[in-house]
Amino acid sequence: MATENSPDHVAAQWMVRIDRNALTQQEQQALTTWVDADIRHKGAFLRAQAIWQATNKAKALQTPYFARPVSIPVYQATRLPSRRLFFGSAVAAASFSLLVIASKTGEASTQYTTQKNILHCRQAPGRELILDCYTQVDQYPEFTRMVYGRCLVAGAQRTVKTSRLRFVIHGSLLLYKDGNYESGIVLEGHASVKGQRNSEYKILSAGEQITRNQTGQIHFSYLDTETLTRLSAWTKGQVSLDTQTISEASDIFNRYNQKQLVPSFRLADYRLSGMFDLKRPDVFALAVKAVLGGEIREDGQHIYIE
Repeated sequence: MATENSPDHVAAQWMVRIDRNALTQQEQQALTTWVDADIRHKGAFLRAQAIWQATNKAKALQTPYFARPVSIPVYQATRLPSRRLFFGSAVAAASFSLLVIASKTGEASTQYTTQKNILHCRQAPGRELILDCYTQVDQYPEFTRMVYGRCLVAGAQRTVKTSRLRFVIHGSLLLYKDGNYESGIVLEGHASVKGQRNSEYKILSAGEQITRNQTGQIHFSYLDTETLTRLSAWTKGQVSLDTQTISEASDIFNRYNQKQLVPSFRLADYRLSGMFDLKRPDVFALAVKAVLGGEIREDGQHIYIE
C-alpha cells in the first residue's frame, strides 16, 4: 500500500489534479521538477497514467501538458509504433557458469557463461563487466575476450578483443558477437580500435559504432542518445520496447525467464512501447491488460495474454 509520501501516492494526487482542471504554468513546472528528481517518480507517474487511462479517466491525458518538447508520454497501444514510457525498474541477477582455465602461456583465465540471466561480474575497482543472457566472455590478466553474445566492458586502458576486432578502451564499450557479425559501440569515453595492420587505428567517441561482418567488411556509424539508452537498457535489467509487437516483446522476455509469455492471436500484432523489467514478465502482461483490455491466465510455466 502506498504511504502518504510515497512516489505512487504523490503521482496519484497529480493525476487527480490533472483530471480536475488543466495545470497552471507553475503546476506544470512543479510536476516536471518532481518527475525529473528521481527515476522512481517517473515510473510512479507513468503507472498512475496507465491506471487512470485504463479506467476511462484519462481525459486530461489526451493533450500534452508538459511545456518541454520532450515530455513523459502516456501508454499508447496501436498497430503502429507508439511513444516511449517507463514502467518499473530492477537489476536482474541469476545463476551463471564460471570456470578458471589455464591457458597455453600459463596465464589463468576466468570464463563467464550465462543462460537465462544477466551477470554483473566481480571486477577490480574502476572496472565493470556485465554479460547479457546466452553470452560467454573469457577474462585474462591482460585483456578480455568476447566469445559470443553481448556484454558491456568498462575501464581505463583496458584491452578488449573479439575474433576480428581489438579495442583499447577508456570508458565503456558495448560488444555484440554472433556467427554473422561483430560490433562495438562506445557508450562513454572513447576507445581505439585497430585496423588490419598494427599501425592502423581509429579513435571512437561516445555514440560511435564499428561493425565487421564475416566477410571482413567494416562499417562505421553514429548512434544518438536515445538509441544508446535503448541498446544498453539490458545492462540495468530492463528492456526498451519501441517498434516491437507484443509477440516480439514476448520473445525477448522469454529469453530471460523460465515462465513464458504466450500472447493471443488477437493481441500478437499490437505494439506497446516503454521500459520494462526483464525479469518481470508478469508486469508486462499487466500493462498489456490495462491498456488493451485483455485477460491473463497462468499455469506453472506460462503466462497467457488473451
